[in-house]
Amino acid sequence: MAWSAVTSAVTTIGNLLTQEAIYLWGVEEEVDRLQTELKWMQSSLMEAETKQSKDERIRLWVAEIRELAYDAEDVVEEFALKIGSKNKGGLPSRIKRSACCLKEGWMLHKTRSKIEKIIERINDLVRRLQAYGVKELKDRGEESSSSTERRESRPPYPHIMDDNIVGLVDDTEGLVKVLKNESGCKVVTICGMGGLGKTTLAKNIYHHHQVIDYFDHLAFVYVSQPCRKRNVWEDILSGFKTLDDADRKKRDEDLAEKLCNKLEEKKCLVILDDIWTSEAWDSLKPAFPVATGRDSTSKILLTSRNRGIVPYADVRGKIFLIR
Repeated sequence: MAWSAVTSAVTTIGNLLTQEAIYLWGVEEEVDRLQTELKWMQSSLMEAETKQSKDERIRLWVAEIRELAYDAEDVVEEFALKIGSKNKGGLPSRIKRSACCLKEGWMLHKTRSKIEKIIERINDLVRRLQAYGVKELKDRGEESSSSTERRESRPPYPHIMDDNIVGLVDDTEGLVKVLKNESGCKVVTICGMGGLGKTTLAKNIYHHHQVIDYFDHLAFVYVSQPCRKRNVWEDILSGFKTLDDADRKKRDEDLAEKLCNKLEEKKCLVILDDIWTSEAWDSLKPAFPVATGRDSTSKILLTSRNRGIVPYADVRGKIFLIR
């Protein structure tokens, strides 16, 4: 889960730097440095996750890394969303413009301060991990600039749920009803072009009190490109709090069977964020009852730019189109 959180943060911040740079004016240098620091931390994380079962301190630090990645994503996106929402609205008077400049100046200072604190926490964590024998998988000196490694992957999303900014309240409530419908479809897909808020809507669902009360287990997993099925399955089980050390040694078929059984036994919601192709679904589906003809009350929520995935994943599946 920590690996997914850091990967998500690195990708989201990279997307903001390339696609929404105008909304990061004044903090772009700090944000670029933050992304680089996260990448360096990511190089230590893979080994740390393999050692966490043997050392309680490392396990706690890995959990702290996950929260730190969420914090990094929150800080950058909150700033971009607030600046973006202000720029979309008119400022009819000089007094309002002056007040806005003062407020944005304060926001710049506050955001820079938060980013610096996060970077300090990253460096402290990496030092502690290295002190316990966790080494970076690549030298910092060989790390290329973050600006040359950014790739298009998925639109940014806020972990801080602000309906006034996001404007997806009605969509959220509608999706909650669909997911709670006992006789309804098993797979629901939020579909639309990049940057329209698919992941934001999926996160709203994940945090919704009715969804939390209705389902026994929930998991939100970012699907990397290319899709790595084992990472996704392990992240889902980790989200359910049912992943143990023995699972990491299982064959792919056995791991898929364990997840499939869990989805049969309990009412679960699995959210797969940013699944691009039918081939990615094919690689993942052995772990999902809906794709193997087994009965289950669990539901799967996908976000995708590809409308063709909907009938491919479930002939009775619903599509929720964002324009």
